[in-house]
Amino acid sequence: MKMSEEDRKPNFLSPSLRFKRRYIAYRVLSEKEVDFKELSIAMWNSMLDYLGEKGVAESRVWVLKSTYDAEKKMGLIRCIHTGTENVRAALSFVQKVGDQSVVIQVLGLSGTIKAAKQKFFGERSLEAFV
Repeated sequence: MKMSEEDRKPNFLSPSLRFKRRYIAYRVLSEKEVDFKELSIAMWNSMLDYLGEKGVAESRVWVLKSTYDAEKKMGLIRCIHTGTENVRAALSFVQKVGDQSVVIQVLGLSGTIKAAKQKFFGERSLEAFV
């Protein structure tokens, strides 16, 4: 039995059925520079302790490495719109990264990475200068 061209195409979800993503901007308050790998492990452990495996899976949490700025100690976490409050609460329980004391301050929430960078990281596009 031969498959038609229409049968071979992958089925994608329509935009109305996809999860609505949100990006949580955070700042790490610490005396020394914080390694992203250790920070990520501390965040995941905190979320797993507070939400459990099921809660983390339902919130679709992802710590974005590409958005972390080591100099400013700022970054983004992606989750779905119904899990934002749970993730914010879990981040407040992070107290240590490695051997140093830290506090994670949530700066705010955004719908896109671009808007989050402009709003919380102070980045500007070239269009702002025209």
